Amino acid sequence: MRSAVSTPSRPRRWRTVPVAVVLLLASLLAAGGFGVSWALAANDSSVQLAATRDRVLRAGRQAVINFNSIDHRRVRQDMSRAIEGTTGPLREVLEGSREQRVERVTKNKSVTEAEILASALTELNERQGKARMIASYKITKIEDGGKPTTSRWRVRAELSRTDGQWKLSRMTPSAG
Repeated sequence: MRSAVSTPSRPRRWRTVPVAVVLLLASLLAAGGFGVSWALAANDSSVQLAATRDRVLRAGRQAVINFNSIDHRRVRQDMSRAIEGTTGPLREVLEGSREQRVERVTKNKSVTEAEILASALTELNERQGKARMIASYKITKIEDGGKPTTSRWRVRAELSRTDGQWKLSRMTPSAG
């Protein structure tokens, strides 16, 4: 019979040291990799372009809403907001027809609200400060507390950067 000879075993904590070192190295490598990825993404021009496109599209959507939404209870404020979101010939048209619009809206006690259904930028030239967008929206109109009517519109719009802000410079109905 053989006698059981016991061999001295290493304490348990010495077995966990190599595992801890491997985990530490893996964590450092992962953190370094994520850091490099983050730094590359932060300086990527396509990320900056996407952010600019989003900002221009938001401004265009809001300008279309403001252009088409007017409430007789705050008609002058709504007209000022619509004019503020425009530039160039479109602004001139709004400014030139301001008093007639105010009078008509007040007389009819109308409330017109626009809601964007879909929109997209079709062109963006950040260097020149020009952009084009398409949008479909609906307008809900109530006159003198009557029954609401709804109409749907599709437009092509041009935006221009003026004093660091993107504003509507042209808006025309779109066929189809």
